[in-house]
Order: sequence, then C-alpha cells, then structure tokens
Amino acid sequence: MREATFNEDAVCYALYKNYLSQDSEVFFKLLHNMSYKAPRGWDYWCAPEVDVIEVKKDKTITAYELKGARKYKENSTDKNWPGFYDGLGQALAYLDLPKIVENSKFRSAGGAFDFVYLVHARPDERFEEFDLKILNLTPIGFIIALPNGKFVKVHEAKPNPLLDKDTKQHFLDNLHALEKHSIEGRIFRGVKQKGEIYFQES
Repeated sequence: MREATFNEDAVCYALYKNYLSQDSEVFFKLLHNMSYKAPRGWDYWCAPEVDVIEVKKDKTITAYELKGARKYKENSTDKNWPGFYDGLGQALAYLDLPKIVENSKFRSAGGAFDFVYLVHARPDERFEEFDLKILNLTPIGFIIALPNGKFVKVHEAKPNPLLDKDTKQHFLDNLHALEKHSIEGRIFRGVKQKGEIYFQES
C-alpha cells in the first residue's frame, strides 16, 4: 500500500484533535459567510481564506495558516514538504482579517485575531535557528506538524499589532453566523473524513 501523504486536510484534522483546546470553538476554511437566503446587512470576507480559527473560553482568538505535504509526482511516494517561508505572506494577511463588509464597502479598522500561527507539515522536528531571523521581524508564530499527528511549537506568536477591539467584539458576537464553518458543518466533515483516511493508512 502506498504511504499516505500528510496533506493540509490531515494537518487540519490532527490540529483539531491533538493540539487545540477541546473546550474551544473552532472554525474551518473561512473565505466568507455570505448568505443569500438570509441576508444580514453585513458579511465577513477573508482573502486569503483562513484555514483554522480557534476561539478559546477566555475569548482569545487564534488563527492558523496550514501547509501540508504534497506528492512530489503522481504515483510517487516521495513527499514535497513546505519550504520554511511557504504561507508566511498568507499568515501576515491574517493580521488584518476578517474584513467586515457593509453595504458593499469594507470596514478598514483592523483584524479580529489576537494571535496568528503558521503550521507546517515536517517529516521530523529538525529546525534551523537561522530561519527565525525573518520570523522574529513579524508577530507570526511557527508550529511543526509531525506525520504522527503531534505538534511542536517552535516560535511563539506575538500579539497582533493590527488587532481592532471593535472588529474582535463583532466577531465574538456573531460566531453563530459561522455555523457552516464549525465542527457541525459540511466543511469539517470533509476534513475529518480525509484526516481519518490519512491516519488509517499511515
């Protein structure tokens, strides 16, 4: 049997199961929450899509940008692991998300996330300290995701310098509007199915 690839969905499922607090509210793959059936007068919009959002009991909100391994070639067991800075630009963009859209216009006050982490699939825990030179210039944290579903925090995130208290409160007050992105939604069911397949095959 061909070895399973520790792809983004497998990383996502492992993060939810093995790393995030079990009493947190967690949301997946938020690009927007537009509803044509029940318009609210406002919507959230994220560009890029935010892979995972964790809302802790103490109302701390952390966003995670995930990068999984990819097959090097079709029908190959070789893996293409993320380069160290893969996803860093996307993680930096999270600092100013989500945008609140009202009357087709963006509020430009700032972001809702207290902390942002970049999570990379890696074959092992090896880590070059010189890679931190660039990360140290940013507030982005870094976590290694191992193929066995374990996680190693290499670099602690700093508080989001673009955090806006009103945007954060708006987000906390409207978590119900993210229902399709919750663990009860179809998006997470797909992630769970793919994650379970990976861990059964690996």
